[in-house]
Amino acid sequence: MFDKNFFNRELRCSNCNKLFQAGDKVFVSLVLPSKSMMPVGVLDKVLSKHSEKVFCTICNKKG
Repeated sequence: MFDKNFFNRELRCSNCNKLFQAGDKVFVSLVLPSKSMMPVGVLDKVLSKHSEKVFCTICNKKG
């Protein structure tokens, strides 16, 4: 889902490994944390810590 380089993370589809670009639709499987543990921050870092899967439009339609 993410590249290993901490400072240059690229958001990719969990299924097909497509690199997401600005304007792409992203479908995320995320367990909503408790109110006190609500994630705050830059979206790619929040997704890397809290999401289970991230899908592109095509892979989301398949599943």
